[in-house]
Amino acid sequence: MGNTATTINSGKSKYIRNARELDAFRKASVAYVFALFVLPQYFGIPNPVFDLTAVRITIIILLSFIISDYDRNKAFARVLTDEKVWLVLLPYILVLFYTMVLRADPNAFLNPVTELLEMYLLIYLIKNVFGMDDFLRLIIGMIYFMAFMGLLEAAIGVSPFSFLCTINGIYTGRFIRGGHYRIMSNASHSLGYGLMLVTMLPFAGYDVDTKEYNALRRPILLTILMVNIFLTGSRSTLGVSFAEIFLMFLLSDLKYLKANIIYLSTALITFGLVLMATFKTSFGNYIMLQLTSLYDSLFNTTYSAAYGGDVAQLKSSKAYRDLLEEIFHVDWVNPILGIGRKRGFRTRVNGRTIKSIDNFYIAEFVRYAYPGMYTYIFFLVSMGFCMVRDFIKTRSALVRMTIIGTAIYCLNIKVVDSLQTFKYLYILFAIYICCDKTAYVPQKNKSRYIKKEKHYFARYK
Repeated sequence: MGNTATTINSGKSKYIRNARELDAFRKASVAYVFALFVLPQYFGIPNPVFDLTAVRITIIILLSFIISDYDRNKAFARVLTDEKVWLVLLPYILVLFYTMVLRADPNAFLNPVTELLEMYLLIYLIKNVFGMDDFLRLIIGMIYFMAFMGLLEAAIGVSPFSFLCTINGIYTGRFIRGGHYRIMSNASHSLGYGLMLVTMLPFAGYDVDTKEYNALRRPILLTILMVNIFLTGSRSTLGVSFAEIFLMFLLSDLKYLKANIIYLSTALITFGLVLMATFKTSFGNYIMLQLTSLYDSLFNTTYSAAYGGDVAQLKSSKAYRDLLEEIFHVDWVNPILGIGRKRGFRTRVNGRTIKSIDNFYIAEFVRYAYPGMYTYIFFLVSMGFCMVRDFIKTRSALVRMTIIGTAIYCLNIKVVDSLQTFKYLYILFAIYICCDKTAYVPQKNKSRYIKKEKHYFARYK
């Protein structure tokens, strides 16, 4: 009897332990996604070699769970072997490795490889923990949270995330231009938050339940995200966001076309009337300043001067961006071996000093030379090609969403550096890799007597 009781208790204990361990693993998975998406890079434990940011701490915890369990270990190994993304990434990783060795710069390898590990962990979690629908709901919930935090930041004049700063040298402090505070959320700069926002916008159009894409699926979220974009004060983000919304409408399901045209026309007319009514207020002036500054940047005009814009600064910024192309011809830059990440960049081009590079592709050339720049571009182009191919094959709304976010993000980093935001692009990559890619089969033999359902004023949330 004693032995029997012991056996039962042992089994019960083991069952409880397994249930608790599974629950702990799921909570650790949620914590990882939250740290990845929401918590700032400057929150964590400082280290002179490799800062232990909040997301890196959760990576260590997750890997501990995975390594300590045989089934998880096998599942994660399958992710690494089954998903052939690493084949496209291999040339880039080799460049990172030899740059680390020859420049004695561990971060030249560790920083980008950690970001790639984050993507693979997301793929594993989507496949083995969350499932696609639950993961998307989690991300959309976090997007709502970030959007409302942006409004709060604009109201109080400082990022709420700045109070979490424990790692020095990343948070840049409040940024004001032309007397207006520029929100930055959990990023280190307003431009970084702008990059994050262009990856968030497409989520406003995806319907998790019906698996359809409709640009106006969540009009409130779309509106708040656009308000956040205006509040960043970033001309580049504002410009690409207009292109992104156009793509969202273009790639929406056709049955929503008429309703979307009506709603969009109504929204534009309302926006115009509100702008006319508030033309002489600080609100109206700020909106016109952003719009005219964008127009001036594109067409070399001076309309923003009427709203307090610094035309000289706009022209200087444009001349600076044009000057960046000359970095490819600077004598001391090694075309095969970049400078890595630990060394700061400073040079003179045509008599002007350049200390920062607002172009990811050129910055990547400086860090990893031509081999690093071209191998990473090859990775991005390969992912884009696969997305378009699978969109043609599947007509998938989820693939459409990832195409929109990826295309606009890659366009935006032509005029800004990545600013530690690749993890948001990799969220899109992980979703694309894990989504259903069943070939589209058109419906046949539909009865002509069945009345077509009207979708003009479909349900919006």
